[in-house]
Amino acid sequence: MAGYDIVGDIHGCAAELTELLGQLGYRPDDDGVHRHPERTAVFVGDLIDRGPGQLEVLRTVKAMVDAGTAKITMGNHEFNAIAYAMKHPGTGEPLRPNNTKNTRQHQAFLDQLTPDQQAYYRQWFTTLPLWLDLGEIRVVHACWH
Repeated sequence: MAGYDIVGDIHGCAAELTELLGQLGYRPDDDGVHRHPERTAVFVGDLIDRGPGQLEVLRTVKAMVDAGTAKITMGNHEFNAIAYAMKHPGTGEPLRPNNTKNTRQHQAFLDQLTPDQQAYYRQWFTTLPLWLDLGEIRVVHACWH
């Protein structure tokens, strides 16, 4: 590959992602996977929350990652989605409180995906690296406390 295209903070904006990929020269193949003849996309997390195209963004990016046409790091919104649904083994309480503020931030994901889809993609989120060391560049979403 000749280089990387770094893409961050899509937040469920599928139309904008598709447009951006096209502007960068990525074209869908016969299976619908966006490919570039020479470059690799690197998604820097925050695929979800806010926008109207949560599921389409997830399908597009995961297909690219699975096909090797993209790499990805976890963003705080993917981390938050995992913690929002995961229960503390001792107390049974969510690791991220399901309060009004956190639910509002996560509502687009909850509204646009079925519970099975949410579980499927949250499981995928648990496999995402926190950073990438690609030799000539290192990629991380943001500060981690």
